[in-house]
This record gives sequence, C-alpha cells and structure tokens, in this order.
Amino acid sequence: MSPVREPSTPPNIQGYDFESNLGSGGYADVFLYTRAMPKMQVAIKVLLHTSLSSTDLSRFTAEANAMAALASHPFIVPILGADVAPDGRPYIVMRYYPGGNLSARVRREPLSVVEALRIGIEISSAVESAHRVGILHRDIKPANILISEFGQPGLTDFGISLNDKSASAEREEGLSIPWSPPEAFGDETTIARTGDVYSLAATVYTLLTGRSPFEVPGGSNKQIDLIQRIEKSPPPSTGRADVPESLERY
Repeated sequence: MSPVREPSTPPNIQGYDFESNLGSGGYADVFLYTRAMPKMQVAIKVLLHTSLSSTDLSRFTAEANAMAALASHPFIVPILGADVAPDGRPYIVMRYYPGGNLSARVRREPLSVVEALRIGIEISSAVESAHRVGILHRDIKPANILISEFGQPGLTDFGISLNDKSASAEREEGLSIPWSPPEAFGDETTIARTGDVYSLAATVYTLLTGRSPFEVPGGSNKQIDLIQRIEKSPPPSTGRADVPESLERY
C-alpha cells in the first residue's frame, strides 16, 4: 500500500479492539484488531473519509464481493465480514497474515528457486480459481501476496479487480506499473486473463531476483522508463545460474 501519509483514525467497532496500523493506501487504511469472540487477530480495511464517493463505494463493495466469492480458496486471503463503522466508513474484516507481504522480504534477499516456484504455483491456483468465476485481479505483485503463520501465501487486494465480461476499461491509476502487462499502457486498455498471467510471471521473476523485470539496478527507473521497457523489450534473464532455462523462457 503506499503514498506516505498519516493513517486515519481507526474506527470503534463493536466486538473488536484496535491494536496497531498495518498499512495505508490511496483510498483505505488497514488496521490490526483483536476480535473478542472467538478471540483472534484480524486485519480490517477501512475506507478513508475522503473516499466515500459513489465510485469508491462501488469499488469497495466489488472488492468485498470478489473476496467473498473466493473465500474458501486456501491461497486467497479470506474475508470474515464487512459492515459500516459508526463513523460512516465501510470496512472489510480479513484474516491476519503475520508474515507480512513478499515485497520487503525479497528486497532483502531473493527466494530460493524451490520456494519461488512453490509460491508461484500456489498463487497460480488462486488466480485460476478467480478466473473460473469471472474475476480478474489486475494487480498481482509481491506486495499483494501475504504470508501466514504457517508459511502459506495468500493473494489479497482485489480493489481494482473486474468481472471478465467487461471487454475494456479506462487506464486505472491503481495499476502497479512494474508488474503490469504491455497492453495495460495502450490507448484502449483491453481487459483479459492474460494480463493476470503476465503479472504473476513478473512477480515470480521478482521473487527470484529481488527486483521487477524491467527495473535496472543503478539506472533510471521512473514510470516512463519502465513503461517504455515493458512495451518494447523482452523480459531480461534473472542472471541466476540455478534458474532452469525452461523457467527463464516463461
């Protein structure tokens, strides 16, 4: 989640005790709460007061519905409930993953080939299941893969997901450029399942290297530079001797 800003005030929610801030995004904050009965820690995503337009509310509702449709999948973060807080802000209650997300972890040290492939395969099953019920995630990246207390990955943040019956959509500010497919930057953004497949492959690349595919260490990595490379250049090699050639050709 990102731009840097102060998190909003966590709402008072009956049956839940606030613990700490987990993250802040463009239109919502995520807080750690403890549920009273049955007792367990949960992550609660709360819309900002400045994000209560009809568009934001529709997007938030779509995210909750997408998560609910996929709640039984072992590698998708399950939704536990949703409601409106006393201060008027809608919220989603989710399972808490204490291992955090994969973004910071792989920046410190890339994963082994075995672990990267295990996570890639497990998340691919989540993506396939979402596609089977007509849901396109559209923002697959390391920061949207959480790790449970048992080491299992969970795909999260369906905030810009779409039903695949939509043929196209306007360019979405919420897209994460380093992992987005080339077609995401055209004049008419085509919405297709292949975009999720591309982003998942780019994510596995990041798990193996600690950087996105078109990020140049020590070079200029502004948005415009990344977009030009994504549109015009083939994916570079991971540079790892232990990565099989068949995987390099993903």
